[in-house]
Amino acid sequence: MPQTWSLDWSHGQVTVHAGAAALGRTRFRLEDGRFVEPFHEAPWITAGEKVEPGLENLRGDWPCLPFGRLYSSDDPLIGAWRGLVDASLPDSGHPLGPSDHLLHGHSAAAEWSLVSRTQDAITLGLDYPSDSPIERITRTIRPIDGQAELDVSVEIRARHRCVRPFGFHPNFALRGKPGSFRIEPGPYRFGLSHPIAEAAARAEPDRRFTTLADVAVKSGGSERFDRLPFADDREDIMQLCGIEGGVHLIDEHDRVAWDLSWDTTKLPSCLLWMSNRGRKFPPWNGRHLCVGVEPVASAFDFGSVIAASDNPIAQSGVRTAITIEPGMPLTLGYRIRGHALGPN
Repeated sequence: MPQTWSLDWSHGQVTVHAGAAALGRTRFRLEDGRFVEPFHEAPWITAGEKVEPGLENLRGDWPCLPFGRLYSSDDPLIGAWRGLVDASLPDSGHPLGPSDHLLHGHSAAAEWSLVSRTQDAITLGLDYPSDSPIERITRTIRPIDGQAELDVSVEIRARHRCVRPFGFHPNFALRGKPGSFRIEPGPYRFGLSHPIAEAAARAEPDRRFTTLADVAVKSGGSERFDRLPFADDREDIMQLCGIEGGVHLIDEHDRVAWDLSWDTTKLPSCLLWMSNRGRKFPPWNGRHLCVGVEPVASAFDFGSVIAASDNPIAQSGVRTAITIEPGMPLTLGYRIRGHALGPN
């Protein structure tokens, strides 16, 4: 049985897994006395099915360094993005190592170790392979006493100067009827749909938008992408670029609102992964339903080369990677807070 560590506080309980340092079952006690669990857990975890590294811990949230995976000419990118798959990583980015090729990086595939566990926080640590410019990453989960609230942070140390995409990966469960989960982001400069010719996606690829309530779709016209789950099966990804403050989420099924906030000067975008039973191949098998609300410095999920390149998002003045210097640890984090909604 994979190792886990749990912590109780005045307003809930949090469990952290050694695998990917992923948040597991996490309960928040709201001001009306109810306990709610916001996070998703992939169906293959419950079923005990064996899946590839990077997917076996698809639950709650985990840190992704580097975020995404390396795309190639075999992937159906479109427009200006397609010409970037064969780009060279800038000299300042540091050459790629084997761990850069993993889905969401070494942090998502490895078993982490306990650094400390106190009544206030759990800290896990992970050493990166010796051929990686990343030396070590530590992750701290700190509940806020007296509040239905968690602080989640990482500290990243580098052996060599490097430029890599990074993201947190909070995944929220969608338990209600279509449209019962609302996404209300803070102000952002522009939104962009995934620039991939993906059959399971409904949005027109590589299209800018100003509001999730009006996004162009492939069938013509536009639709709302701010109210989930969708009634039809689909798989869509949106990036909210240059976001400020964070995202407000309203779950009418569980009668709870969630505020997800972070330092957007460090992680200037929010990636929205709308996984709505659209992937029909294993291990997804048309049964996966959640929304990832992901604070990132990344260009979608396109990995280190495209993130460090002069890609269309970076050209618009929104950073798509972080820079880590030796001897200068970088700290990144987010906070999640729950609020009870009144009766219907």
